[in-house]
Amino acid sequence: MGRHKRTFTPRVRTTRPLGVPLSPNKAPAVPLAAPVLKDGKWYIEAPLSSRLHQKSALGKTDSEGGCSLTNEEVLFCHWHRHVPLPSEDWFADAIRHDPDLVARSVAFDVSRSGGELVVPVANIPSKRGFRPPSTTWALRWNREQIFTKEDPVAHVRWAWTTDDVDWTELEHWTRNVTSKGMLAELFVIDEELEVTMYRLSFAEIQGNQPTWDSLDATAQNNLAELWASRIPREDGWFIPSVGAWPWASLGIEHHSGQHLRAEEGQWLEAKLTGLDVDDHLRLYDDLMHRGVVLRPGFKYGTQWRIYDAAVGEAHAPWLLLPVESAPQTWYAACLSVRLAEGVHKAWICASNDRSGWSYLQVQRWLPGR
Repeated sequence: MGRHKRTFTPRVRTTRPLGVPLSPNKAPAVPLAAPVLKDGKWYIEAPLSSRLHQKSALGKTDSEGGCSLTNEEVLFCHWHRHVPLPSEDWFADAIRHDPDLVARSVAFDVSRSGGELVVPVANIPSKRGFRPPSTTWALRWNREQIFTKEDPVAHVRWAWTTDDVDWTELEHWTRNVTSKGMLAELFVIDEELEVTMYRLSFAEIQGNQPTWDSLDATAQNNLAELWASRIPREDGWFIPSVGAWPWASLGIEHHSGQHLRAEEGQWLEAKLTGLDVDDHLRLYDDLMHRGVVLRPGFKYGTQWRIYDAAVGEAHAPWLLLPVESAPQTWYAACLSVRLAEGVHKAWICASNDRSGWSYLQVQRWLPGR
């Protein structure tokens, strides 16, 4: 059988050649001067420096009216502002000493494609009072903002798809950033030098279903009687001949009875006996106290899909993995997030520290949207 005829035009991928501008604007009649090395940075003299800084938030200005560019800004100005590179072999020399320039230059270019102003932390004057975490690469302003007068809206960092993910560190960074009232954004660069952008936040997981503490004594006693009639079945239990099961958040109805998974039965046993739940059930316990319904996430590569209403009334808004089971590289994490959003759900990584459980949400976004 032959392939179906394609009816769409594949997207043209940007290759960003050197020596060829990407800007549709006409180059100036008199070629601009190339940056020169000064104090370890690439320096642009006035008046060009003023235009680059005031209109595009590029470079860090000095008292003489010039500005210093980072390596990624040099490339951006070369592609979009008709600024020549310092020399023909500049890029090759630069990546010998700074291999990550490849990723940063692409991330910088893509992040500014929607008109947003992304400014490397190295260019932020100390007098602005910003003290970003050491892992923050840049700050971002929306396109309509005046970056010299207004605060940024986001902290930005980047990673290769092959990099390991330190979820604990990422959770701390996101909490630090969001506590300042800003967005936490991550740009992931793949081996085709394409960029996928993510926004990190903390999900407020809450449902409208009854919790154990909200059940009255009659319902709890009914559950105890039914639990006493349980029959073990592989990794769970079957409770036969159930009339009206008193708590729809627990178990599934099948074979004219109720099937409970191992975690459901173990957790119910702890509640009925008044004992503390085992350590491996603490995440489950926290979620059940939030009034949600937990169902297996096997079909989606997660531990649970989480409903904020009764199953059948609405789709599950969240897919969740505990931190110990979370993807170990950004390659795997990107796959998980893409799968979740493909079925209109948010992907969550749950972790715990002294302050309690936190639910880190990773979602894709695009500049200008």
